[in-house]
Amino acid sequence: MMILKTSKIQIIKSKLSLKIILILSLLILIKVSKNIIFSQKLDQIPFEQYDTNIFNNIKDKLINKKCSLMYENQREFLNGIIRKIKPKKILELRVFFGGSSIIILNAIKDLKNSHLYSIDLNSNEIIGSCVKIHFPDLLKKWTLFKGDVAAQFLDKIGKNIDLAMIDTSHFEPGEILDFIMILPFLKEEAIVIFHDIDHQITSGKGKDMRYEWAPYLIFNIIRGEKYLPSGQGIFNKNIGEIKLEKNHKKFIHD
Repeated sequence: MMILKTSKIQIIKSKLSLKIILILSLLILIKVSKNIIFSQKLDQIPFEQYDTNIFNNIKDKLINKKCSLMYENQREFLNGIIRKIKPKKILELRVFFGGSSIIILNAIKDLKNSHLYSIDLNSNEIIGSCVKIHFPDLLKKWTLFKGDVAAQFLDKIGKNIDLAMIDTSHFEPGEILDFIMILPFLKEEAIVIFHDIDHQITSGKGKDMRYEWAPYLIFNIIRGEKYLPSGQGIFNKNIGEIKLEKNHKKFIHD
């Protein structure tokens, strides 16, 4: 009976600790919050229409091998950002089969000195399996870390990350803590991409996603220039890009 009571107390303490972490995280992020503008500049080609020929080289294989869980315009959006920005050091949080990894690696294969570092909390064999099995020619620009949270690998990756792609748990604190973990390693005016930013208002295959709002929250409160794919509909807007505001780190430390 004492063991059961102790176990219950530990569970309660654990839940309270998680809530305290979330509240502290939100207080920090409110400090850096700013009104957002969802737009693509009128004088620029929408990201999803930029260098589509590069993405088309892998499109059919990516879909036929069921490597990617994104919708087509989201894949094109990710490809277009990489091709337009031409980042050198790229960080990806959560890999799963490796669909996003493949899109990024394909987009940088002709970019000198560009490299993708991917991290996944899980350590099983399916992590990155699509890259290794179906796109082995892309492996030379890829470093995969798995089996722990991002904080355990960031010192190995180093600072001055140009672009980060975050698509992790979706439940709080999830992406909120992920962003705080990687923030000291991001370059000034880095690009951060969040997937599933409208997950909490969509449902798929009978799954209730009403509580998966962490990507939506963090995307909306970070300072910076923000872009969504063009077009209408919830699924078109389920990925977003932020160019962090200059000197963004000072808002954390003030």
